[in-house]
Amino acid sequence: MGSPRAADYARYARQVVQRLATHFDDLTDPTTAATVEGSISAYLAAPFDVWEVSLDSPALANWRLKPDTGHRVRVALTRMPPRTPDAVQEQRDLERERALTALVQEEPAS
Repeated sequence: MGSPRAADYARYARQVVQRLATHFDDLTDPTTAATVEGSISAYLAAPFDVWEVSLDSPALANWRLKPDTGHRVRVALTRMPPRTPDAVQEQRDLERERALTALVQEEPAS
């Protein structure tokens, strides 16, 4: 049987996928969800700096899960900046990135 820590990682991974599924359609597919959960769990069990998971279309890969501290992951926007900067859009993107990261890092309701 797995360790208690492995069970915690699996529970956290499932929570991340469930919470992000309403924001990223690909995570509603059971196979994709299971793959992402497995990747998160494996990362938490043996962290390494270059780990990441694309949350949107692989062709775009703008939104990704990346390592964070404390056995957690964070959401990051990694798209190339537009040729003509748009301060309003940049602020919206930053706010979404922060909100999604807070969503995946909040503790589950008891």
